[in-house]
Amino acid sequence: MSLDIQIVSLCFSFFFGIFFSLLLNINQKIIYSSKTFIKLFGTVLVVFLSVLIYFILLLYINNGIFHPYEMIMITLGFYVENMLHKMKNKSSL
Repeated sequence: MSLDIQIVSLCFSFFFGIFFSLLLNINQKIIYSSKTFIKLFGTVLVVFLSVLIYFILLLYINNGIFHPYEMIMITLGFYVENMLHKMKNKSSL
């Protein structure tokens, strides 16, 4: 795999981690304000569609090859978004 494709894959994984964290924050609001069926259906739908979107776009970017460093970048993006969210909440108080 060329270096350009690896860099694009890493950037995509990082930004997908941010996107996934935002989706889970929205899903958390649904979970704590809905009925049991909507909680279960919403959670399954969010996670399934997120994974499906990730792998479809990964298929487009680098023929669907998944490397462990992409999981690290997703986790890092998730962590960065959570830290930014906490900083935003602290500054709004």
